[in-house]
Amino acid sequence: MKPGTPCHFRGEGCCTIYDKRPLDPCRKFVCGWLAADSPFPESFRPDRLGVMIVGTRWRKQPAFILCSAGRDPDDRLLAWMREFSSRSGAPFFYEQKGERFGFGPPEFQQEMLASLERGERLW
Repeated sequence: MKPGTPCHFRGEGCCTIYDKRPLDPCRKFVCGWLAADSPFPESFRPDRLGVMIVGTRWRKQPAFILCSAGRDPDDRLLAWMREFSSRSGAPFFYEQKGERFGFGPPEFQQEMLASLERGERLW
């Protein structure tokens, strides 16, 4: 188990060893929905949404990664995130059908394009 890699204990919408999960990284991890300053509504709870929102940073500012927790982000979620990103300036990354994408301000888009041109992964 390591951050950013799907866990082999992940079951149908939940952790199959939740009560026995290890301290690091599992018990120490706080998803974006559960974070103290979370901007995300109750409906974004990972087991309801099918997607886990992981907090990260871009240029020392908040950013988010949408990770599958049973499904890829759908059009409705992406529309919500785009509006949130445009309003807050917080970019986000997501994956659909195995392809990685990023959305955010123009500077973010330019950096992500340059990363892709260098053959680097977006996250």
